[in-house]
Amino acid sequence: MIHFLDEKKTGLVLALALGALLTACSNVDSKSAGTSEEAEGIIAISDKKIAGVSQKGPFVKGSEVTLRETSKDGSFEPTGREFTTKTVSDKGDFKFDNIDLESQYALLSVEGHYEREYTGEASSCPMRLDAVSDLEKRETVNINLLTHFEYKRVLNLVKEGKSFAEAKKQAAKEVLGAFGVKIDISSAEDLNIYNSTDGDRTLYNISRIIDEQPEWNAWRDWYNAVDDLDCSKLQEYIDGYANDFADDGVLADSIMQFLAGEGYSSAKEWSNMMDVDEDDIKRKDEANPDDISIRFLKSEYDFGILVFLNYMDLELCTADLWGEYRKFDKAIDIDGDHLESGYFLCNGYYWDLQTKGYIDSLKIPVDHKTGTMTDPRDGHKYKTVSFEYEGKKYEWMAEELKYESDGLYTWTEAMQIDNKYMTDVVDDSLIGETHQGVCPEGWHVSSTEDWRALVDYVGDVKNLLNENWRTSDIDAAFGKDLIGVYYNKFDFNLMPVDTVYLEVYYHSYKQGSYHMREIDEDEAAFYQLMLDVAKDEEEREEIESYLTPTPIGDYYVEVSPYDYRVEEEPLKEAYVRCVKN
Repeated sequence: MIHFLDEKKTGLVLALALGALLTACSNVDSKSAGTSEEAEGIIAISDKKIAGVSQKGPFVKGSEVTLRETSKDGSFEPTGREFTTKTVSDKGDFKFDNIDLESQYALLSVEGHYEREYTGEASSCPMRLDAVSDLEKRETVNINLLTHFEYKRVLNLVKEGKSFAEAKKQAAKEVLGAFGVKIDISSAEDLNIYNSTDGDRTLYNISRIIDEQPEWNAWRDWYNAVDDLDCSKLQEYIDGYANDFADDGVLADSIMQFLAGEGYSSAKEWSNMMDVDEDDIKRKDEANPDDISIRFLKSEYDFGILVFLNYMDLELCTADLWGEYRKFDKAIDIDGDHLESGYFLCNGYYWDLQTKGYIDSLKIPVDHKTGTMTDPRDGHKYKTVSFEYEGKKYEWMAEELKYESDGLYTWTEAMQIDNKYMTDVVDDSLIGETHQGVCPEGWHVSSTEDWRALVDYVGDVKNLLNENWRTSDIDAAFGKDLIGVYYNKFDFNLMPVDTVYLEVYYHSYKQGSYHMREIDEDEAAFYQLMLDVAKDEEEREEIESYLTPTPIGDYYVEVSPYDYRVEEEPLKEAYVRCVKN
């Protein structure tokens, strides 16, 4: 690295030393001995070898790389001498040999098509990226989006009186800061999208998010509109960043509103990466060494949320902020919509774009009445909710039945019929339209029709949930589609059996729904064919089980956001909610 001399502290010493040096070496070539330019920080370069990689995604083989010499007067103006080479692979590799320059400061550029990071497809349009570098102690110079974005800013800062080292450091900090990244990097020329430092990952994510610019990205290729592409828009877009940074080191809102919207969409889509840490990534790497998706998705999530939060001036949405919302009055482009203002609601995982009307509606109760009932058998008092739907009045227990139990029953216990009917076909005469089962007199076990009417009335199963129905297991929440903000709007007090995996099951029934599963001729022929080619006895037994008639029916209700009715072998234990006759 070149250290520039402080004139106030070293002026006299410098003048004396310089005078003696020039007197002693007046007949020596200035490239091998000192000159006044060298004393001012300019050093000639002789027989230099420079290698590197050129990347948006990597530039394809044959892309042209140019190195331009700058003047020894330190103005960074090109002298007119240029050196050219080409990338030697589709990884963007290039190399210069035997370079002689009158200044260590060189201007580099690469132009050509590049390979998209995600798809591996070559871009439809070519791109040019620039870099400015001090080659004195370098053997490697990479050309990438960050070198391009900082390029004009560095040159402007030098013109304003900054040393090159100071200008590079300030420009890198400003460029990264625009994306919300607060890390120190040694130099943008050291970064590589395929390496794993924080700086490398930042470069990768900036490269990825830039590639989603709608004017020229892969969607137009997909619509077979390649011939209509105006490739000048690509270069204009990329240069727009460099030009915008050049004067003040800040990206205009007109640019950031798109990037922040892309960051929001990425962070929302990959919010299940929220709790993934380096140990998780290592474990997954060891289990699937060829699968790098988890690492890239985590990186995409982290960067997306960083850009979004930084631009919108929001804190991270966590469980502590569940249900809180923030109004914004800053333009942002999300999924093709340009928004000048709006609201973000924290659901414990990400800021969800919502209307104020929706946010206000979350606490508006679903119309109902509350009450209590006492089970005469044991004196236990239960909360109740009642409502009218499609001309019929319903009154439900708003708590789990706990008669002679901790609340969990087998299906036959709930229905109060012989235990053999856990597997045997139930005669229709044993199950009435309203079946009392284990419920108190005048009440019955909730049927599938009761559940249908209840869910239809409240509009969404989430309106039955207690707001404490949340989990620290993000995968479970995403798997159950339980990402959202919901309150106990119906006083139904629905809580999961398992607070980790968010599961709750209720026994149910439907009169006349119990029958033997029939097997038609085509199905029987298919399974017979499978038997003929079965590899072992275990596989044969499994196939034969499909050929065996079995009882099926609505044994229980799985309460989920989809109000899914499961028809399979009955659960051994589930809850019971009673409904008044």
